[in-house]
Amino acid sequence: MDVNKIQIRQEGFVDREITIPVQLTWDYLGLDQSIEEYEANIIEQVVGIGGDFEVDRFPNAPYTFFNTATNRYDEITDLQYEFNFYSGGSLSASTSWGCNYQMEGFTTDEIYYYTNNFSNSFFKLDFYDNVDEKRQKNYITIIIPTQQGLTMDALMQRTPVKIKKPYFVLDYVGDKEGFFVYWLKKRNFLDIDTFFMAAKFYDAKKGYFVKMMNIPQSSLLGDKYTFDNTKCFYYRVKLDYEKHNYQVFNMNPYQNAYSQNGLNQRAGVTVPIKWYEYVNPK
Repeated sequence: MDVNKIQIRQEGFVDREITIPVQLTWDYLGLDQSIEEYEANIIEQVVGIGGDFEVDRFPNAPYTFFNTATNRYDEITDLQYEFNFYSGGSLSASTSWGCNYQMEGFTTDEIYYYTNNFSNSFFKLDFYDNVDEKRQKNYITIIIPTQQGLTMDALMQRTPVKIKKPYFVLDYVGDKEGFFVYWLKKRNFLDIDTFFMAAKFYDAKKGYFVKMMNIPQSSLLGDKYTFDNTKCFYYRVKLDYEKHNYQVFNMNPYQNAYSQNGLNQRAGVTVPIKWYEYVNPK
């Protein structure tokens, strides 16, 4: 039985060459590297490409003015908020709103002793990208606790005491919570420099949020429940990425008649950022 049909004959002493074809397959060359690239591609599709989310601290921009008393230019850095609650009186009377917690239903004892229902209450400032409630997104939220703020005179069982009132002077020192806006340091992920600020008060005693307007309903002509929501519930906040600070501006045309510095004028420095409890049509 012939197993090998290839015969090599030797003829003389001359060297002979035989070419034997051998197939070489390189399919698995660099297979480990391909697996690593595939894994990286899948992870990128699932998780996404990483971005720079470093947050920076934006303070209120300084306000420079000429002080006639000292005959020189001075600078204001603080930011002022004034919150006014509805007492239950006539919607046509401006005196129905006042800057004190007693109008919201807190007693002098609760405010003075910081009881749970008072100390657990807070003001909530929401920063939206636009004023359309159907498509707006809330990007920033600032909390101002009731433990901050200026004080007012009150009587507690015939004893004169000092209690907190919802008027805040926020700055680098003292009451600082709520003064800074923390936002992305770079604009390559979200290029937003204008926000619209709305305000609410969480009443821990009643267990619900109280919505705020930038004017009292008493200043509205005619129907007190018919107005432009896009103007009456917001202040405009402008970030300056170069100077790393922000400014707050009025955006309600009614504010001009209500001595609020006028439309598109800066708020919170010489005139406080004023909020008024909104009364629902019940």
